[in-house]
Amino acid sequence: MTYGETIRFLRLRAGMSQGDLARKVGNGITNQSVSGWERDKSKPSTENLFELARIFGVSVDDIRGSEPSAPSPAELPPAPASGLLFAALEEALLMCGVNREAAAEIAEVVWLAVENLKVPHGASPEDAIRRIMRWEVPDILKRRL
Repeated sequence: MTYGETIRFLRLRAGMSQGDLARKVGNGITNQSVSGWERDKSKPSTENLFELARIFGVSVDDIRGSEPSAPSPAELPPAPASGLLFAALEEALLMCGVNREAAAEIAEVVWLAVENLKVPHGASPEDAIRRIMRWEVPDILKRRL
């Protein structure tokens, strides 16, 4: 996992948007800054790296390393419903044999769609989600399998 993928993984596991994380980090960080970190276009300063480790309850080495160690369940804050949706989707996809990278990307697409759902006139929310799934998921599976 790259630096950026690790930050993204930890952010999504915590059920935060990029804006939420930027506000928690403070120091003038914007959601664009977080986006740059997650896309490996830039790296957080040492000060912000320590703040990220504190926010996520992991070590700085976990963020720099390949796979963050999981904090104990007692250390984790309760996951919001959207974070539970992401985790449930990812687990269901893994159980269906979808590889980890594709499962994470599909779960994020669906989670983001639900978080930002704009239903076209005359459609139901379910129809809107189905449309997103038909457009995004086949493309992700082609790239990731």
